[in-house]
Amino acid sequence: MQIRLLKKTEWPVIEVFNKEQYRPDHILANKEYYDWQFDNVFNTNKENYTSLGLFNKKEELVGTVGLFSADCNFFGKSIKCSWIANLIVKEDLRSLGYGALLLKEAEKGFDLAVDHNVNDLARPLFEKMGYKVSGIKRYICILNPSAIEVLIDQKNLDFKVYKNYPIPDHTSLEFKVVGHCDKEFDNFWGEVKPRYPVSIERSSQYLNWRYVDNPLVKYDILAIFNGDKMVGFVVLRVEEVTIGIEKKSTGIKIGRIVDLVSNEKVESQLLSKTVEFCQSKNLDLIDFFFTGNFLASKLEEVGFINSDIQPYSFIPTLLNPINRTKRTINNFAFKLVNQNYFNKNMANLDNWYTTKGCGDQDRPY
Repeated sequence: MQIRLLKKTEWPVIEVFNKEQYRPDHILANKEYYDWQFDNVFNTNKENYTSLGLFNKKEELVGTVGLFSADCNFFGKSIKCSWIANLIVKEDLRSLGYGALLLKEAEKGFDLAVDHNVNDLARPLFEKMGYKVSGIKRYICILNPSAIEVLIDQKNLDFKVYKNYPIPDHTSLEFKVVGHCDKEFDNFWGEVKPRYPVSIERSSQYLNWRYVDNPLVKYDILAIFNGDKMVGFVVLRVEEVTIGIEKKSTGIKIGRIVDLVSNEKVESQLLSKTVEFCQSKNLDLIDFFFTGNFLASKLEEVGFINSDIQPYSFIPTLLNPINRTKRTINNFAFKLVNQNYFNKNMANLDNWYTTKGCGDQDRPY
Protein backbone atom coordinates (compact mmCIF):
# COMPACT_ATOMS: atom_id res chain seq x y z
CA MET A 1 0.00 0.00 0.00
CA GLN A 2 1.12 3.54 -0.74
CA ILE A 3 -0.08 6.81 0.77
CA ARG A 4 0.48 10.01 -1.18
CA LEU A 5 -1.10 13.33 -2.03
CA LEU A 6 -3.97 13.06 -4.46
CA LYS A 7 -3.22 14.60 -7.84
CA LYS A 8 -5.60 17.15 -9.28
CA THR A 9 -5.62 15.16 -12.52
CA GLU A 10 -7.02 12.21 -10.56
CA TRP A 11 -10.35 13.91 -9.94
CA PRO A 12 -12.37 11.34 -11.99
CA VAL A 13 -10.97 8.58 -9.75
CA ILE A 14 -11.64 10.60 -6.59
CA GLU A 15 -15.19 11.32 -7.71
CA VAL A 16 -15.97 7.64 -8.33
CA PHE A 17 -14.43 6.62 -5.00
CA ASN A 18 -16.41 9.20 -3.03
CA LYS A 19 -19.67 8.32 -4.74
CA GLU A 20 -19.13 4.64 -3.95
CA GLN A 21 -18.01 5.12 -0.35
CA TYR A 22 -20.51 7.83 0.60
CA ARG A 23 -23.40 8.31 -1.83
CA PRO A 24 -23.75 9.66 -5.38
CA ASP A 25 -24.95 13.10 -4.26
CA HIS A 26 -22.41 13.51 -1.44
CA ILE A 27 -20.71 16.90 -1.25
CA LEU A 28 -17.28 15.29 -1.78
CA ALA A 29 -18.46 14.19 -5.24
CA ASN A 30 -18.87 17.86 -6.17
CA LYS A 31 -15.67 19.04 -7.90
CA GLU A 32 -16.33 22.72 -7.30
CA TYR A 33 -16.55 22.09 -3.56
CA TYR A 34 -13.60 19.67 -3.53
CA ASP A 35 -11.36 22.14 -5.36
CA TRP A 36 -12.34 24.92 -2.97
CA GLN A 37 -11.75 22.79 0.14
CA PHE A 38 -8.56 20.93 -0.79
CA ASP A 39 -6.94 23.24 -3.33
CA ASN A 40 -7.39 26.43 -1.38
CA VAL A 41 -5.30 29.55 -0.86
CA PHE A 42 -3.02 27.71 1.58
CA ASN A 43 -2.10 25.01 -0.93
CA THR A 44 1.17 25.91 -2.66
CA ASN A 45 1.33 22.65 -4.62
CA LYS A 46 0.18 23.25 -8.19
CA GLU A 47 -0.18 19.57 -9.06
CA ASN A 48 -1.74 18.03 -5.95
CA TYR A 49 -4.64 18.46 -3.58
CA THR A 50 -3.91 18.66 0.14
CA SER A 51 -5.93 15.47 0.66
CA LEU A 52 -4.25 12.06 0.83
CA GLY A 53 -5.00 8.80 -0.94
CA LEU A 54 -4.30 5.18 -0.03
CA PHE A 55 -3.43 3.12 -3.12
CA ASN A 56 -3.03 -0.65 -3.48
CA LYS A 57 -0.45 -2.43 -5.66
CA LYS A 58 -2.68 -1.97 -8.70
CA GLU A 59 -2.67 1.80 -8.09
CA GLU A 60 -6.37 1.65 -7.17
CA LEU A 61 -7.66 4.23 -4.71
CA VAL A 62 -8.85 2.35 -1.62
CA GLY A 63 -8.84 5.04 1.08
CA THR A 64 -8.67 8.81 1.59
CA VAL A 65 -8.34 11.44 4.26
CA GLY A 66 -9.08 15.09 3.60
CA LEU A 67 -7.10 17.84 5.25
CA PHE A 68 -6.19 21.46 4.82
CA SER A 69 -3.58 23.60 6.51
CA ALA A 70 -4.53 26.69 8.51
CA ASP A 71 -2.48 28.11 11.34
CA CYS A 72 -3.79 28.03 14.88
CA ASN A 73 -3.28 30.46 17.73
CA PHE A 74 -1.88 28.25 20.49
CA PHE A 75 -1.37 30.17 23.73
CA GLY A 76 0.07 33.17 21.92
CA LYS A 77 2.08 31.24 19.33
CA SER A 78 0.99 30.71 15.74
CA ILE A 79 1.51 27.02 14.92
CA LYS A 80 0.79 24.81 11.92
CA CYS A 81 -2.48 22.91 12.20
CA SER A 82 -3.83 20.06 10.08
CA TRP A 83 -7.62 20.32 9.88
CA ILE A 84 -8.66 16.76 9.14
CA ALA A 85 -11.86 15.59 7.48
CA ASN A 86 -13.46 12.48 6.00
CA LEU A 87 -11.14 9.64 6.88
CA ILE A 88 -12.43 6.56 5.07
CA VAL A 89 -11.11 3.19 3.86
CA LYS A 90 -12.94 0.67 1.70
CA GLU A 91 -15.03 -1.64 3.85
CA ASP A 92 -13.09 -4.83 3.09
CA LEU A 93 -9.86 -3.16 4.24
CA ARG A 94 -11.12 -1.77 7.54
CA SER A 95 -9.72 -2.87 10.91
CA LEU A 96 -6.38 -3.66 9.22
CA GLY A 97 -4.55 -0.51 10.35
CA TYR A 98 -4.86 1.50 7.15
CA GLY A 99 -6.99 4.19 8.77
CA ALA A 100 -4.28 4.69 11.39
CA LEU A 101 -1.64 5.00 8.65
CA LEU A 102 -3.70 7.63 6.82
CA LEU A 103 -4.27 9.56 10.03
CA LYS A 104 -0.58 9.45 10.93
CA GLU A 105 0.34 10.69 7.44
CA ALA A 106 -2.17 13.56 7.78
CA GLU A 107 -0.30 14.72 10.90
CA LYS A 108 3.16 14.85 9.29
CA GLY A 109 4.72 18.29 9.13
CA PHE A 110 2.14 19.81 11.47
CA ASP A 111 2.25 20.89 15.09
CA LEU A 112 -1.41 20.27 15.87
CA ALA A 113 -4.19 18.19 14.32
CA VAL A 114 -7.94 18.82 14.71
CA ASP A 115 -10.98 16.99 13.37
CA HIS A 116 -14.65 17.88 13.76
CA ASN A 117 -17.43 15.32 14.29
CA VAL A 118 -15.54 12.06 14.58
CA ASN A 119 -18.17 9.34 14.17
CA ASP A 120 -18.71 6.46 16.59
CA LEU A 121 -16.89 3.96 14.37
CA ALA A 122 -13.78 6.13 14.03
CA ARG A 123 -13.65 7.42 17.61
CA PRO A 124 -11.76 4.41 19.07
CA LEU A 125 -9.12 4.83 16.35
CA PHE A 126 -8.67 8.53 17.07
CA GLU A 127 -8.41 7.94 20.81
CA LYS A 128 -5.91 5.11 20.28
CA MET A 129 -3.84 7.50 18.14
CA GLY A 130 -3.67 9.99 21.01
CA TYR A 131 -6.55 12.31 20.19
CA LYS A 132 -8.78 13.76 22.87
CA VAL A 133 -12.43 13.84 21.81
CA SER A 134 -14.81 16.31 23.42
CA GLY A 135 -18.31 17.64 22.87
CA ILE A 136 -19.34 20.86 21.16
CA LYS A 137 -22.02 23.08 22.68
CA ARG A 138 -25.09 24.12 20.73
CA TYR A 139 -27.11 27.17 21.75
CA ILE A 140 -30.39 28.00 20.06
CA CYS A 141 -32.75 30.95 19.84
CA ILE A 142 -36.36 30.16 18.92
CA LEU A 143 -38.15 32.82 16.89
CA ASN A 144 -41.09 30.73 15.64
CA PRO A 145 -42.19 27.82 17.92
CA SER A 146 -44.61 26.34 15.37
CA ALA A 147 -41.70 25.80 12.99
CA ILE A 148 -39.79 23.96 15.71
CA GLU A 149 -42.70 21.55 16.12
CA VAL A 150 -42.27 20.65 12.45
CA LEU A 151 -38.55 20.07 12.95
CA ILE A 152 -39.13 17.78 15.91
CA ASP A 153 -42.37 16.26 14.59
CA GLN A 154 -44.01 16.76 17.98
CA LYS A 155 -46.54 19.25 19.26
CA ASN A 156 -47.45 20.97 22.51
CA LEU A 157 -43.90 21.23 23.79
CA ASP A 158 -43.14 24.09 26.12
CA PHE A 159 -40.52 26.12 24.30
CA LYS A 160 -39.06 29.37 25.50
CA VAL A 161 -39.52 31.84 22.65
CA TYR A 162 -37.23 34.80 22.06
CA LYS A 163 -38.35 38.21 23.18
CA ASN A 164 -36.56 41.51 23.12
CA TYR A 165 -34.35 41.26 26.19
CA PRO A 166 -32.97 44.51 27.61
CA ILE A 167 -29.26 44.85 26.92
CA PRO A 168 -26.84 47.74 27.40
CA ASP A 169 -27.34 50.65 25.04
CA HIS A 170 -25.47 50.33 21.74
CA THR A 171 -26.32 53.63 20.08
CA SER A 172 -22.62 54.54 19.93
CA LEU A 173 -21.85 51.37 17.98
CA GLU A 174 -22.21 50.92 14.24
CA PHE A 175 -23.16 47.65 12.60
CA LYS A 176 -22.24 46.86 9.02
CA VAL A 177 -22.71 43.94 6.66
CA VAL A 178 -19.34 43.61 4.95
CA GLY A 179 -18.60 41.86 1.67
CA HIS A 180 -14.85 41.47 2.02
CA CYS A 181 -12.39 41.03 4.88
CA ASP A 182 -9.50 43.45 4.69
CA LYS A 183 -6.66 44.70 6.89
CA GLU A 184 -9.00 45.87 9.65
CA PHE A 185 -9.93 42.21 10.26
CA ASP A 186 -6.22 41.38 10.63
CA ASN A 187 -5.75 44.26 13.06
CA PHE A 188 -8.80 43.29 15.07
CA TRP A 189 -7.85 39.62 15.26
CA GLY A 190 -4.34 40.56 16.41
CA GLU A 191 -5.84 42.53 19.28
CA VAL A 192 -8.58 40.12 20.33
CA LYS A 193 -7.01 36.67 19.91
CA PRO A 194 -5.48 36.56 23.42
CA ARG A 195 -9.10 36.04 24.56
CA TYR A 196 -9.09 32.73 22.68
CA PRO A 197 -6.02 30.73 23.84
CA VAL A 198 -6.46 27.95 21.25
CA SER A 199 -8.31 28.85 18.06
CA ILE A 200 -7.86 29.00 14.31
CA GLU A 201 -6.00 32.10 13.10
CA ARG A 202 -8.71 34.33 11.63
CA SER A 203 -6.56 36.25 9.18
CA SER A 204 -8.26 38.15 6.37
CA GLN A 205 -6.80 35.57 3.97
CA TYR A 206 -8.47 32.74 5.90
CA LEU A 207 -11.78 34.58 6.35
CA ASN A 208 -12.04 35.51 2.68
CA TRP A 209 -11.33 31.95 1.58
CA ARG A 210 -13.62 30.36 4.16
CA TYR A 211 -16.62 32.68 3.88
CA VAL A 212 -16.37 35.32 1.15
CA ASP A 213 -15.09 33.11 -1.67
CA ASN A 214 -17.03 29.96 -0.81
CA PRO A 215 -18.53 28.87 -4.17
CA LEU A 216 -21.57 27.04 -2.81
CA VAL A 217 -22.61 28.83 0.37
CA LYS A 218 -23.54 32.48 0.83
CA TYR A 219 -22.50 33.93 4.16
CA ASP A 220 -23.37 37.25 5.77
CA ILE A 221 -20.57 38.88 7.74
CA LEU A 222 -21.89 41.37 10.27
CA ALA A 223 -19.20 43.58 11.82
CA ILE A 224 -19.51 45.95 14.76
CA PHE A 225 -17.52 49.18 15.02
CA ASN A 226 -16.84 51.66 17.78
CA GLY A 227 -16.01 54.74 15.77
CA ASP A 228 -13.63 53.59 13.05
CA LYS A 229 -12.36 50.64 15.07
CA MET A 230 -13.70 47.11 14.60
CA VAL A 231 -14.63 45.48 17.89
CA GLY A 232 -16.37 42.30 16.75
CA PHE A 233 -17.86 40.29 13.89
CA VAL A 234 -20.24 37.40 13.36
CA VAL A 235 -20.57 35.11 10.35
CA LEU A 236 -24.03 33.78 9.59
CA ARG A 237 -25.69 31.76 6.87
CA VAL A 238 -29.33 31.03 6.15
CA GLU A 239 -30.24 27.39 5.62
CA GLU A 240 -33.56 26.24 4.21
CA VAL A 241 -34.97 23.16 5.91
CA THR A 242 -35.96 20.35 3.57
CA ILE A 243 -37.51 16.88 3.90
CA GLY A 244 -36.65 13.58 2.23
CA ILE A 245 -34.28 12.47 -0.50
CA GLU A 246 -35.96 14.83 -2.93
CA LYS A 247 -35.31 17.68 -0.45
CA LYS A 248 -38.82 19.06 -0.48
CA SER A 249 -38.97 22.54 1.02
CA THR A 250 -40.67 23.00 4.40
CA GLY A 251 -40.68 26.79 4.20
CA ILE A 252 -38.63 26.88 7.41
CA LYS A 253 -35.41 28.88 7.46
CA ILE A 254 -32.64 28.71 10.03
CA GLY A 255 -29.95 31.25 10.84
CA ARG A 256 -26.72 29.38 11.55
CA ILE A 257 -24.02 31.36 13.32
CA VAL A 258 -20.81 29.72 12.12
CA ASP A 259 -18.28 32.09 13.65
CA LEU A 260 -18.21 34.92 16.16
CA VAL A 261 -15.28 36.88 17.54
CA SER A 262 -15.73 39.92 19.73
CA ASN A 263 -14.35 42.32 22.26
CA GLU A 264 -15.88 41.12 25.53
CA LYS A 265 -17.58 44.46 26.20
CA VAL A 266 -19.76 44.30 23.08
CA GLU A 267 -20.65 40.59 22.89
CA SER A 268 -24.21 41.15 24.08
CA GLN A 269 -24.77 43.94 21.59
CA LEU A 270 -23.35 41.91 18.72
CA LEU A 271 -25.54 38.91 19.58
CA SER A 272 -28.62 41.09 19.97
CA LYS A 273 -27.98 42.72 16.60
CA THR A 274 -27.54 39.29 15.04
CA VAL A 275 -30.97 38.27 16.31
CA GLU A 276 -32.46 41.47 14.86
CA PHE A 277 -30.79 40.68 11.54
CA CYS A 278 -32.33 37.18 11.56
CA GLN A 279 -35.76 38.59 12.45
CA SER A 280 -35.54 40.96 9.50
CA LYS A 281 -35.09 37.91 7.26
CA ASN A 282 -38.11 36.16 8.86
CA LEU A 283 -36.06 33.25 10.13
CA ASP A 284 -37.54 30.67 12.48
CA LEU A 285 -34.54 29.58 14.54
CA ILE A 286 -30.92 30.54 15.19
CA ASP A 287 -28.25 28.13 16.35
CA PHE A 288 -24.57 28.34 17.21
CA PHE A 289 -22.05 25.52 17.77
CA PHE A 290 -18.89 26.32 19.74
CA THR A 291 -16.52 25.04 22.40
CA GLY A 292 -15.38 26.56 25.69
CA ASN A 293 -17.34 28.91 27.91
CA PHE A 294 -16.50 32.11 26.06
CA LEU A 295 -20.07 33.02 25.12
CA ALA A 296 -22.48 30.90 27.17
CA SER A 297 -23.53 33.58 29.66
CA LYS A 298 -23.87 36.28 26.99
CA LEU A 299 -25.94 34.00 24.76
CA GLU A 300 -28.30 33.29 27.65
CA GLU A 301 -28.45 36.98 28.44
CA VAL A 302 -29.88 37.80 25.01
CA GLY A 303 -32.31 34.84 24.85
CA PHE A 304 -30.40 31.78 23.64
CA ILE A 305 -30.83 28.40 25.31
CA ASN A 306 -28.46 25.49 25.83
CA SER A 307 -29.77 22.71 23.59
CA ASP A 308 -28.59 20.02 26.00
CA ILE A 309 -31.84 20.64 27.88
CA GLN A 310 -35.05 18.91 26.79
CA PRO A 311 -37.10 19.56 24.71
CA TYR A 312 -34.47 21.69 22.93
CA SER A 313 -32.20 18.64 22.60
CA PHE A 314 -34.83 17.14 20.26
CA ILE A 315 -34.14 19.79 17.60
CA PRO A 316 -32.16 18.09 14.79
CA THR A 317 -28.73 19.37 13.84
CA LEU A 318 -28.92 18.14 10.23
CA LEU A 319 -31.63 20.06 8.40
CA ASN A 320 -31.05 19.75 4.64
CA PRO A 321 -32.74 17.32 4.64
CA ILE A 322 -33.99 16.86 8.21
CA ASN A 323 -32.36 13.89 9.93
CA ARG A 324 -33.72 13.33 13.43
CA THR A 325 -31.41 10.45 14.34
CA LYS A 326 -27.97 11.16 12.84
CA ARG A 327 -25.40 13.35 14.58
CA THR A 328 -27.59 14.51 17.42
CA ILE A 329 -24.41 15.34 19.35
CA ASN A 330 -21.38 17.09 17.82
CA ASN A 331 -17.75 16.70 18.87
CA PHE A 332 -14.21 17.64 17.96
CA ALA A 333 -10.90 15.81 18.37
CA PHE A 334 -7.43 17.25 18.81
CA LYS A 335 -3.86 16.06 19.19
CA LEU A 336 -0.68 17.99 19.85
CA VAL A 337 1.70 16.50 17.28
CA ASN A 338 4.75 18.61 18.08
CA GLN A 339 5.48 18.16 21.77
CA ASN A 340 7.81 21.17 21.73
CA TYR A 341 4.61 23.22 22.07
CA PHE A 342 3.31 21.29 25.08
CA ASN A 343 1.29 23.48 27.42
CA LYS A 344 -0.38 22.03 30.50
CA ASN A 345 -3.35 24.35 29.96
CA MET A 346 -4.30 22.65 26.70
CA ALA A 347 -6.03 19.93 28.74
CA ASN A 348 -8.52 22.55 29.94
CA LEU A 349 -11.20 22.48 27.22
CA ASP A 350 -12.38 25.95 28.21
CA ASN A 351 -9.21 27.24 26.51
CA TRP A 352 -10.35 25.85 23.16
CA TYR A 353 -12.56 27.95 20.92
CA THR A 354 -13.70 26.26 17.74
CA THR A 355 -16.96 26.82 15.88
CA LYS A 356 -18.99 25.24 13.07
CA GLY A 357 -17.08 27.38 10.60
CA CYS A 358 -13.77 25.81 11.57
CA GLY A 359 -12.86 22.55 9.90
CA ASP A 360 -15.19 21.25 7.20
CA GLN A 361 -18.55 20.88 8.94
CA ASP A 362 -20.48 23.85 7.58
CA ARG A 363 -21.36 22.41 4.19
CA PRO A 364 -24.12 23.25 1.70
CA TYR A 365 -25.44 19.68 1.96
